Amino acid sequence: MNNKLLILLSLVLIANGCNTGGNTLPTVSGSKYEILVVMDLPQWKANAGRAVVKLLDSDIEGLPQSEPNMKINRCNKSEFNDMLKPARNILLTDISAKYTKPKVIYTTNKWAQPQSVVYIQASNDSIFESTVKQYGANILDFFLRTERERQTEFNKSIVNANAKKEIETKFGIQIDIITGINKSIKKKDFYWITNDNATIRQDIVIYSYPYVDKKTFTKEFILAKRDSVMKINIPGEQEGSYLGTEYKYYPPTFKEVYVNNGYSAEIRGLWKMKNGNAMGGPFISHTRLDEINQRVITIEGFVFAPGTKKGNAIRQLEAIIYSAKLPQEINALKELSVVGKK
Repeated sequence: MNNKLLILLSLVLIANGCNTGGNTLPTVSGSKYEILVVMDLPQWKANAGRAVVKLLDSDIEGLPQSEPNMKINRCNKSEFNDMLKPARNILLTDISAKYTKPKVIYTTNKWAQPQSVVYIQASNDSIFESTVKQYGANILDFFLRTERERQTEFNKSIVNANAKKEIETKFGIQIDIITGINKSIKKKDFYWITNDNATIRQDIVIYSYPYVDKKTFTKEFILAKRDSVMKINIPGEQEGSYLGTEYKYYPPTFKEVYVNNGYSAEIRGLWKMKNGNAMGGPFISHTRLDEINQRVITIEGFVFAPGTKKGNAIRQLEAIIYSAKLPQEINALKELSVVGKK
């Protein structure tokens, strides 16, 4: 076993030693976005293993530099025992002629909680490789989504109550801003809060405007609105400079996602300080419709961390953004609560 695996074993032993809940599952071990791949070495060195590495070691979307989506550890099948089973993310592989068709199985909390496990079964190396290529996006999304959900759940324990109240009063939405992000600026239909950290700065911006028509939710409209709002509200130190969108180095990407079963336009990209100092970094934004007030709500997180990895920082902001509940969702929760009391 390599040093990484020995460290993982030590973490598992500590976690199991703290568990005294009888049949209660132990808490998962390992770091965020770390995954244990259970695959024998010959297959790992073959095309099957290379396909797994290519998938999990792919770059985090929307960063100015290369950072892997997952940190990979590996063990042989014979080494996968009760000490390793509580790993937070596990990819189990089984390549055998006994399988007539390939299969991908997703499950959670198999040996620990909150745990994510994917099984991939295939008859041979070639079929396994093609299965990973076919379902790889879904597999990676499963691990990334469940990690984000863990972060969102953890954030509930470190909420900045004052900021949460300010935002609900101003916009009628609820969002779990965390305690470290605590310096805010409030303007009309605009709210900006930051941790103001010199090493890894994290900012959240929320703004609203009237809903006009469906064109509001196009990539072009959202980015144009972003640039106009940021130009007015986030000026740089030099006169005439402002925070804008980087279009040449890394064109922003647009994706339709669903939050609390409601539609959201998600944009990832890079920001830069225009007409000013050489400053920039990644951002992620969600633009959603406040159905009750017929307003558009945009929630954005951006990071400034020169010379430092930015993946975990932007992912933490992403989890905060996904925690947001719009007025129609808050009302639905209240109605469910009233029904539950009867």
